[in-house]
Amino acid sequence: MSRPQHDGIVRFGNHISLKHVSTGRYLASVEETYNGGSFQQKVFTEEGSPSEQSTWIVIPPVITDEEAGYEVGFEDKIRLKRVTDRSNLHSHEVVSPVSGQQEVSCFGDDENTDENDIWIVEQYDQDDEQYDDFWRVDQPVIIRHATTGKLLHSHDIALEEGKNEVTAYQGTDNNDKWSVSFD
Repeated sequence: MSRPQHDGIVRFGNHISLKHVSTGRYLASVEETYNGGSFQQKVFTEEGSPSEQSTWIVIPPVITDEEAGYEVGFEDKIRLKRVTDRSNLHSHEVVSPVSGQQEVSCFGDDENTDENDIWIVEQYDQDDEQYDDFWRVDQPVIIRHATTGKLLHSHDIALEEGKNEVTAYQGTDNNDKWSVSFD
């Protein structure tokens, strides 16, 4: 597993867990599909420590000059790929199953990906002096869906027992804050 180096900068090729700052839960997915909407693989947040189902590989978009080991800067486009089944974090203009926001799912594999798998890492607070040019461990960030412009979002709304819904949401609030964590 490739984790960020001692400088805390997230790089392409790193294996990360994304912690939802407001709830302390981790972004996760399992090979189980939604019963409606896209019928694609469910994405949710779960309690506890990072696990296999909450470990993602940070990779660049398909067409890019970025290579494994390059630092991820703010405003960079990324894809997040699940380590276990190689599916991509995905969103599209489909209604989410519980809150009616925009659905977030997992889609594809190493050979199958599309523009709906691309996300942009941004500073949560543009005026906060803790930020420099790079995405770092434990810094709060927002992750914007490149195609729809909505933000990766979670809340205290249950998708099912023990799993909170993850959506893409228009607007910025504390439910859009994520950080890379290795607790």
